[in-house]
Amino acid sequence: MLSLRFLEFSIVGAIGVLVNEAVLFLLSEFLKIYYLLSATFSFELALLNNFALNELWTFRKRNASSPRWLRLVKFHVSRILGFATSMLTLFLITELLGVHYLVSNVIAIGVGTFINYFTSDLWVWR
Repeated sequence: MLSLRFLEFSIVGAIGVLVNEAVLFLLSEFLKIYYLLSATFSFELALLNNFALNELWTFRKRNASSPRWLRLVKFHVSRILGFATSMLTLFLITELLGVHYLVSNVIAIGVGTFINYFTSDLWVWR
């Protein structure tokens, strides 16, 4: 059922947002790493977290169609456009509008949510 799967995908995504925001904050504030570089690391950790949770929960009934390593590669590839869009959005909102980078990051994540769902549903766990 699409609506239940999208709800599960959204819950996983919300957990991913928390992981992303926490890592971004810790790297930027405590280790004093430039926020865009911190965002790259936080994006990757959230991506791995989301893959694992989607693998175990959201798309668990579709796992047998391809090897896990291939789904992980597809998941990464499917996120390239989302990553580029998120980084550009993060930069533009933070630098041009003067919004705090943690707020900009949540907005940037929101921009790619639907694209990420459809690439997951139609390609990664097809």
